[in-house]
Amino acid sequence: SIPTNFSIFIFGFIFHLLFMWDAIRLRSTAQAMLACVVNAGFLPLAIFQRRDIEEAIDSLKTSTDVNGDHLVNTDMDIWPVIGKILLVIPIIIAVCTLILPISAWYLKQYFSWQSYRNVGADARMRKIRITHHIFVMLAKTDIYFIICFVLVFCFPVLGGIRNGGTYFIVNLALLGVAVAIIFASIMFSKSEHRIGMCFSIAMYLAMLGYLLYLLIDAQLDSMRRRGGSINSFTAFGCMSVLSIFMTTIFAILCLRNFFGGLKEHLGKHEEAWDPHGSAKDFELHNDVNFEYKSVPGVRDLDS
Repeated sequence: SIPTNFSIFIFGFIFHLLFMWDAIRLRSTAQAMLACVVNAGFLPLAIFQRRDIEEAIDSLKTSTDVNGDHLVNTDMDIWPVIGKILLVIPIIIAVCTLILPISAWYLKQYFSWQSYRNVGADARMRKIRITHHIFVMLAKTDIYFIICFVLVFCFPVLGGIRNGGTYFIVNLALLGVAVAIIFASIMFSKSEHRIGMCFSIAMYLAMLGYLLYLLIDAQLDSMRRRGGSINSFTAFGCMSVLSIFMTTIFAILCLRNFFGGLKEHLGKHEEAWDPHGSAKDFELHNDVNFEYKSVPGVRDLDS
């Protein structure tokens, strides 16, 4: 379970970097705020990883082969060396978690002004736009949680392809299908494709049911419950179920808001947004002449 958890840990930071870059690209305040929450979620993962490594080292000290020889060198205790390094990781994450909201707050000042310039005082369009952005934001987090959940299920819980066999291959194939459906649902929401969005909602409900089945089945299986990865499996499973459930709700809300002008708004202000062009709106052109010129008098029409 340690290599899997470490891979998820590294993948999480790469995902967080891309997630925050995407928030800046889309000028999404909600996504920037959620990036802070995602970064805070790495803190318990780093703490659990340190505990799992310590337990693995303790178990290897008493492990022997068929001849009764120790599998590791018991004369050297490596935990005092790596334990300090693993303790620094949660501290760094905690400090970054405190700094990120400050950066997100400064981004909010600029993003809010850009949003007001694009939407104006149209409260209905603002509501439709926010609903769409929340749906897209949750769909992106679904990808992370589902990938982590399936990786924990396929490798530590099932034991890889050697023990899982066909079930292992089927779950990895379903992972690819789920990611493709999530990306398709985002495109359907942007293009206001009603049939495609209805299909996506049905697939979200199917994913929700399958994840619940895997969670309940793992809790009822005594062999899997005794595994060391059952805690991380349950945690990622619960987060995946909650995230997909919220995504399904906002997908239904987006479907209700179809043909309200979102497609035209995204094409004009966000999908075709040029950051260099928007910055020029605040610049003063060089050909401006401040010399005094007489303005010809204009007679009133009634005179």
